[in-house]
Amino acid sequence: MSDILIEVEKLYKRYRDGVVVGPITLRTPRGVIYGLVGPNGSGKTTTIRCMLGLQRPSSGTIRIADLDPTSQAKELMRITGYSQELPSFPPFLTARDILKITGKLKGFSGEELRREVSRVLDLSGLVSHADRSVGGYSKGMLQRLAVAQAVMGDPEILILDEPMLGVDPAARVQIREILLELKRSGKTILFSSHELYELERVADVVGMIYQGRVMVEGWVRELLSNNTQGMVVEAEVLRPSLVPSSTIKSIEGVQSLELDGSRIRVQFAEGVDGRERLAEELVKLGAGLVGLRIVNRTLEDLFMEMVRRGANL
Repeated sequence: MSDILIEVEKLYKRYRDGVVVGPITLRTPRGVIYGLVGPNGSGKTTTIRCMLGLQRPSSGTIRIADLDPTSQAKELMRITGYSQELPSFPPFLTARDILKITGKLKGFSGEELRREVSRVLDLSGLVSHADRSVGGYSKGMLQRLAVAQAVMGDPEILILDEPMLGVDPAARVQIREILLELKRSGKTILFSSHELYELERVADVVGMIYQGRVMVEGWVRELLSNNTQGMVVEAEVLRPSLVPSSTIKSIEGVQSLELDGSRIRVQFAEGVDGRERLAEELVKLGAGLVGLRIVNRTLEDLFMEMVRRGANL
């Protein structure tokens, strides 16, 4: 059995207006959470829809659990749960009604249907709201309902398009916990998101799309530890007015400098550890050094590097 459950190879989608998405190449290992991130219009939703057989790619190959979405869409949907971007439900129905309809479409009936609806309501934290009309739901509740609908039938694979879009911080935490619980139960999850902070906390693997191409892909822990841009050091001082930027820039290996109130952020060239020299200069200047720390790289840093690199292509 392959360790790669979702594999997309050189996917292209060409539209009549000349817009081209591709080449998209990505691989999702079994049992992980894969985060797909990119600006609006970068191709995330197109890629997801091609994965599910909802759109036909112009060229390239897609295999999900060794199934071809273009010719085996029915078989694929039996093992895959999907939630679309900005889910919409009839406002007069309750969450229980919607999940019952979904369950019946998936072949459930009677007591088995009742148990399955109860299971996903509990997983999504919607038990106390199950019999309210969804027209009165918040965006966060609607997103959780969409995830609950995708989980009906206990599919092996979940593909979720922007499940955190437009929700408040509390709802993001709730959705994060749902995704982590699903991963613990052995599911493979691919989801798209603009929420880089949440993605960093949830995803095992990330793929970054820019202008229709996957520019970065890898395990999050490896991407964040592989800082080829050099060490970034942040110093806090009591008297920032005594720190001339020219003095800090003259330190060997300094590539860039940011002054933000009492905080001074310095990026050094790759392989240069300038902490000691920076501290010495700040003490010599009488700036009142409070502390010095290495700033950890984040997915936001990596994303902005990708955007800058993509803009120069």
